[in-house]
Amino acid sequence: MENLLAIINSDPKVAVGLAGIMSGVLLYLSPMKIILRIVEERSSEKLSVTPYILAYLNCQFCILYGIWSPNLLAVLGNAINSVILILYIFILLFLSPKDEIFEKRIGALFVVSVVVVTSICVPIPMTENLTAISTAALATAFSIVLYTLSLVSVIKTKDVEFMSFYSSELMFLNGAFWFAFAVLRKDHFMIISNGFCCAVGAIQTYLMYPNNKGKTENQNQEEEEERIIDSSDSIV
Repeated sequence: MENLLAIINSDPKVAVGLAGIMSGVLLYLSPMKIILRIVEERSSEKLSVTPYILAYLNCQFCILYGIWSPNLLAVLGNAINSVILILYIFILLFLSPKDEIFEKRIGALFVVSVVVVTSICVPIPMTENLTAISTAALATAFSIVLYTLSLVSVIKTKDVEFMSFYSSELMFLNGAFWFAFAVLRKDHFMIISNGFCCAVGAIQTYLMYPNNKGKTENQNQEEEEERIIDSSDSIV
């Protein structure tokens, strides 16, 4: 413990990186309540496994970049997040409707294939420095695509059940911590990807809280129906 504190005191990047890891873990644990409800009801409901597969793929690209950078804290954080995501993916695949299981398993197999092929093929024809740059560009591009899809989904649906105010706030904090870490480390690729993550988290936080007040569309519809019924009863 004393050694860890000494390292943190001597290098602020470690403290910021550890904060990024913790906020990332909390971010990926935020859907746990929904996952537990799915397990209890033995049905994946309308929750799609696709975002979790894409997030897992993003973590693998970030791990590859962390290995070649090298960046131990990024590898550690994304490895922990990958374990959480694998748990979600297996649960959703297992509890998906029968007519969707085959399609989702094909998607999961595709992700595994992409990770394996990328891990093996990217480093072969390149120097160590070029491999680090290539994996960094890949991780950055995929991160931007992932966060853009998340933002588009929030703007379209504004349904906070699967992307809550709490999750959006954690996305902002996670991006902010890793952005600060990247600035201290002078890592331009991480600055771009995590700056984008921070911005998306801030926009989603702004969109979710003031407009929906933490309620889902279904909850708003149910309340509206109750108000209509109450008003009709009072008329009668």
